[in-house]
Amino acid sequence: MRMPHKTADSDFGLLQAVDERLAMYGWLTNTGVKFVIVVDMFGRTAPEGSKMNAALGLRDADLKPAFRALQTAYIGLLRNPFYNPDEHSPRTANAQQRIGSTQITSRRFIQEVQRIGNAWTPGIASI
Repeated sequence: MRMPHKTADSDFGLLQAVDERLAMYGWLTNTGVKFVIVVDMFGRTAPEGSKMNAALGLRDADLKPAFRALQTAYIGLLRNPFYNPDEHSPRTANAQQRIGSTQITSRRFIQEVQRIGNAWTPGIASI
């Protein structure tokens, strides 16, 4: 008997259209990590030869390369032996009544996220 095929990721798709310009898309990994990407379509155009009409918005598949690249960057962060993910968990911070930010402050991770944001365009196959 074969187990059903499950992908290593699942996507939420569009979470919220803030206005004509901004939209929030979500991604849930198989380990329960949630990523959110906010897309600002102001000044963005569809790539040359793309069948996508910018006025129609984005398809969920247009964001998969960005989410996969973001997940790869996060995995790289987790592989750092000096990074403790529990220090950045709001749940842990609340349980320990810690005061302060739970933001990820790794320069390498932040640079990679910025690179992904700058490289992504609708219709791109990989980043």
